[in-house]
Parts: sequence; C-alpha cells; structure tokens
Amino acid sequence: MKFNGQVCSFDDNALYWELHIPIPENVFSTLVELAKDKRVVCTLNRDFSFHCAMLPKGTFHYILLNRAICKKLNLHLNDDVEVELVKDESKYGMPLSEEMHEVLFSDPEGSDLFHQLTPGKQRTLIHVVNKYKSSQLRIEKSFVILEHLKSRKGVLDFKGLNEDFKNFNKNF
Repeated sequence: MKFNGQVCSFDDNALYWELHIPIPENVFSTLVELAKDKRVVCTLNRDFSFHCAMLPKGTFHYILLNRAICKKLNLHLNDDVEVELVKDESKYGMPLSEEMHEVLFSDPEGSDLFHQLTPGKQRTLIHVVNKYKSSQLRIEKSFVILEHLKSRKGVLDFKGLNEDFKNFNKNF
C-alpha cells in the first residue's frame, strides 16, 4: 500500500529517535489484516527499503525512523515522503546474514535454543550480528550468541551476553 506521509516528531525538540511517519488509518487497517504481527517492509521515496513494525501510539500507528535512515535519505522533521508498505514475508521479520545462517546450521543445539526465543528477541540478536560489516565479526558474534544460549540453557541475558562478547574479544 502506498501513501504520501510526513516526517513527524513526538516532541518539539525533534531528536532522531523521535522521528516517525504516521500511517493513515485506512492503510493500517488494510495491512493489519494481511500482517497480523504488524511486521512490514517499508520503502521510502522508491529508494530505500527496510524491515520494521507498525507501532501503536495512542489512537494511531506509525513507522519509526532511526538516525541511519534519516541520514541516508536526508530526512528532516516535516519533510514529505512517499511511503510503500508491504507485508514482511521474511522468516524473522528482517534479513538474516549468511554468516549467522551458517552458524545456526552448523550448531543444531544452539539453533534450537535460538528458535525457542520470542520473535522479538530473535530479531534483536539478528540485528546485533547484522550491524557488523566484517564477515568474520558476524561469524564471531553469531558463535558467541549461540554459546551464550547454550551455557544458560536458552535463557537470554543481555548483560551476560555483553560480558561474553568482551571475554571472547579478550581471549582472541
């Protein structure tokens, strides 16, 4: 579904993390029937696509814009933007790096524990891995994540995971 939107802010100081695009009610009501989990792929100005959720705020729903998206598209408060939203058909609600896919494939026990996590926790961990440009770092982070889950019997502890990342970096 396509619509013309405007970059808005939840606050007058317009910090990047507050920038968003409100979704017209008719667009949201149509899409939520197709995407019950509210996960969509958003394309802005026919130029840049990203996986996201249609988030609620009071009486409306919106797409959150992060700093990287605003910078890449040179978007600012009150800018007009062409928006296209389609149901996210991906397995995790975001792209899974080839490296993480291979680490999951090579470690069935870790993969089982990863897939027992909630979809939101899975996406968070995928994001942690995807943010690295280096293939080697994506492999290492994926490995540490699965070792973390195995050592804690599938319980994800973000503070503990950060410690595991630090310990891995110290040892290698």
